[in-house]
Amino acid sequence: MSVALLIRDFIVKYYIEPIVYDTGYNPVNTLTWGILLGISLWGLLKLLEKLKIIVDQRFILATVPYILTGSTLRVMEDAEIFTPPLSYLFATPLIYFVVFAGCISVLLMLTWLHSADRMGDIRPAFGYIGVLLTLLCLFVLLWNQDILFAWVPFAVIGIATLLSAMIYSAARGLRLHFLLDKLNASIIWAHLFDASSTFIGADYMGYVEKHVLSAFLAKLSGTALVVYPLKIGVIIPVLFFIDSYLDENDNLKNLTKLVILVLGLAPGTRNVLRITLGV
Repeated sequence: MSVALLIRDFIVKYYIEPIVYDTGYNPVNTLTWGILLGISLWGLLKLLEKLKIIVDQRFILATVPYILTGSTLRVMEDAEIFTPPLSYLFATPLIYFVVFAGCISVLLMLTWLHSADRMGDIRPAFGYIGVLLTLLCLFVLLWNQDILFAWVPFAVIGIATLLSAMIYSAARGLRLHFLLDKLNASIIWAHLFDASSTFIGADYMGYVEKHVLSAFLAKLSGTALVVYPLKIGVIIPVLFFIDSYLDENDNLKNLTKLVILVLGLAPGTRNVLRITLGV
């Protein structure tokens, strides 16, 4: 077999088929997407610096609706509202690049209006556009799907909030001040939200975890409860590292935290919507 055919088969097996057949992640594409994420983070940082956009907590808050929009679009793809080849754009991980391109397009438009003295602070408008997009996507999704398990969002949010409150209280007692920061606390909640959706979906609703490490540990232990210590064991040290060693560059620090927030809130929202609608 020629080298060209070997390369083609490798790409098809590890990159194209997981998207087309929605088979989830494998070690090869997981590593690749991680590298691309790092490169994209660096490129986005340079772009935001050129546009003179400060990544603060208000900007991150304005970005949250776009995360919800992306998750809703992902569930629309799960529900087969989109058909191939258009549907492939809304499969993971391509959906991240689609939403990223949409966010950048909106930011460029608002930045142009600001530079032309037609708009002041762009963050409110950026957030409102994201909210409108989320509501539009939710309307289309709910128009095509029935709500089958209305208790799921309340259960997932309740468990995530309870565990987050326990961690916050422990952090206060132990004087771990970096965990008391609002953004850091929100990131922890987002990942516990994701973990709770995985636990309920995998252990009680017949869904299957598709991420490589968590799927392996869940299979090994026989329960998706293992996702909780996995999340906490990774997120808390990462947040400590960011606050300790990236403190000199606020844009880099907050942009990195935004990416970590996305990695928890986006899959968690998708899971909750899927389970609630029985998709």
